[in-house]
Amino acid sequence: MVRAGDAIENPVSGERITFVRTSEQTGGALAEMDLELSPAAFLAAEHIHRSQEEKFEVVEGRILLRCAGVETVSGPGESVVVPPGSPHSWAPYGGAGARVRLTFTPGAGIEQFFDDFFRLAREGRMNAKGMPPLTTSARLGLAHDLYLAGPPVPLQRAAFRVLVGVSRLIPGS
Repeated sequence: MVRAGDAIENPVSGERITFVRTSEQTGGALAEMDLELSPAAFLAAEHIHRSQEEKFEVVEGRILLRCAGVETVSGPGESVVVPPGSPHSWAPYGGAGARVRLTFTPGAGIEQFFDDFFRLAREGRMNAKGMPPLTTSARLGLAHDLYLAGPPVPLQRAAFRVLVGVSRLIPGS
């Protein structure tokens, strides 16, 4: 279980997260965390949180945020809100690292997703682009209502369910 003050690192993507307030602490209302991005940090894939708003508050450095096809560069003191269901990705901008306060509303246990995802990276279970095996991605997506920006979410959900079901029949998967 993730607690406020816990910090995790993703050595593949160059991200570090320190949890500030957890879903458990806020009764599920929100989850808040500090994201540190190394200068070479990258996000594995453009993605969608179907039922969560994600707010980016830049504390240090600058980030490039792509949301629904629109790119925005934000610096210290600036915020960008990504509505639920909007495809988005981000990266540090300008050759330096960045620190960003992330707030997910509702929290919906998003901390567990990050804990699981970063653990896979630390265990060497991701490719160089920061993606785990497809069956693992499917399990995480279904468990946390988090999907790639395409194909359409209903198609991904159906495919993920089949993939997870079939993987249960294969020993060691």
